[in-house]
Amino acid sequence: MNKKMLAVLLVVGLGATACSGGPEPDGPDETTPITSDHEEARRYVEDYETARDGAAPGAVAASEGAADVAAPEPMPVPPVPPPGPGEDNEFTDVGDTRWVAAQEHPQSTFGLDVDTGSYRVAQGLAAEGLAPAPDSIRVEEWVNAFEYADSSPEQAALGLHVETGSAPRAEEGTALVRLGISAAEVADEDRPPANITFVIDTSGSMDIRERLGLVQASLALLVQSLNEDDTIAIVTYGDDAEPVLEPTPVADRDTIIQAIDDLRSGGSTNMEAGLLMGYEQTREAHVEDGVNVVVLASDGVANVGTTDGSALAAEIAGAGEEGIHLVTVGYGMGNYNDTLMEQLANQGDGFYAYLDTFEEAEQLFVEDLTQTLTVVARDAKSQVEFDPEFVESYRLVGYQNRALEDEEFRDDTVDAGELGAGHRVSALYELVPTEAVTDGTEVGEARLRWADPETGQTTEVNAPITWSLDNPSDSLRRAALVADSAELLKGNRIVADRGFTLADLQEEARSLAPDGGDGLGELLQVLDEDLDRPPSVPED
Repeated sequence: MNKKMLAVLLVVGLGATACSGGPEPDGPDETTPITSDHEEARRYVEDYETARDGAAPGAVAASEGAADVAAPEPMPVPPVPPPGPGEDNEFTDVGDTRWVAAQEHPQSTFGLDVDTGSYRVAQGLAAEGLAPAPDSIRVEEWVNAFEYADSSPEQAALGLHVETGSAPRAEEGTALVRLGISAAEVADEDRPPANITFVIDTSGSMDIRERLGLVQASLALLVQSLNEDDTIAIVTYGDDAEPVLEPTPVADRDTIIQAIDDLRSGGSTNMEAGLLMGYEQTREAHVEDGVNVVVLASDGVANVGTTDGSALAAEIAGAGEEGIHLVTVGYGMGNYNDTLMEQLANQGDGFYAYLDTFEEAEQLFVEDLTQTLTVVARDAKSQVEFDPEFVESYRLVGYQNRALEDEEFRDDTVDAGELGAGHRVSALYELVPTEAVTDGTEVGEARLRWADPETGQTTEVNAPITWSLDNPSDSLRRAALVADSAELLKGNRIVADRGFTLADLQEEARSLAPDGGDGLGELLQVLDEDLDRPPSVPED
């Protein structure tokens, strides 16, 4: 049976089979209209309030004439008005990057970061009419949320591309360098089997504004996207952790969908118990030479058991050495802990994403996740060395909480970033030259080092950095626009003193993409000058 037919059966047949327990039909009922499988998943979000009141979830509700099914217990309704999107969120300011004298510190070293959560949080706030909280902004995550013109490597796991041009809004004579790192693609048919354990926050706070419904929709989308020999397990946590679905082949979609339907919110938030059980579940079902991943779906709140972010992160640190990676997916502004979700992904050798719309769930769980789960490079690090004869000072834009000591670049015991198949990473440097520089001068060297996830063998590649004040390419302009937007909204004094405004950045975005394509239409919404600034986070 091909995947297309299975998708059709999922849409049409689940209403009669998943709830009633009857056998799967041989084919769709010709009298039943066939709708998009993604639209069926969307109904978990659209019908969430109805489900909360006791009706069956929309995506798999029994059809007319199906066997009677006992209605599930109603979901608890929060007794007090939930916090607004701009209230009770926790962010941690990573600080601003400053100019470094090349004569004193010619090397700059950091672990690569593929997270995009900070930018997606800003999008979510903008959709609610709120400007992003300055503390929420991690500039590299904004830059890495956009695509640039970097081709996939053919001979290695990672490729390194360097481009230089005039920095669009910096002081005259300042150059902007972009390091573009691209991970090799893996065709779907070549991807190894995946063992995925979802650790789902089902505490009471996940009942705020359809968060749990969006988690359910995300899971349903992923089920439709995975291969039949992949497995999914589900662990939930509220007051305590509970294994609700043992590792189940995706071919058994009915069983998985039924487990998704049965998710209900309530209770406190024992994230520690959920994570520990999720990792244990993943270890028990470990697939040799396969993809072994824990996916945490949560609003980041932890109020039972270990609640300190550093302590929680320490409990999972090192699991990457076992071949288990953690992907954290955040849901819903308002009583949201961005700090914890980002910190866990960093220590869990994975990445952090955030979403609050069904369309973002489609992008992550259908287009992105299945490929990028396949790690192609472990402990990926970058180092740039500038020649003080030609570079007076430089500034790495972002990556404050990914900084490494220079000697750690070739220390293969140091944990750094993990890159999955198809991942793209960019890093930006601003350079102030000495009087000795001329066009075409080699002013530095960019280096990239990583370990093979299977053999542990390390590879290092390098590329020259050549001085140029030519007009920047469209990709360099786009990267500069996103970085300048992030730093201006964050309040970086270096950028603020340059005198450009949000209106100037909006004009640049429209010149790059008049139709709002390439994601710049969403950036325009984030740059809206009429957005209200959210209330500051209360101190503990």
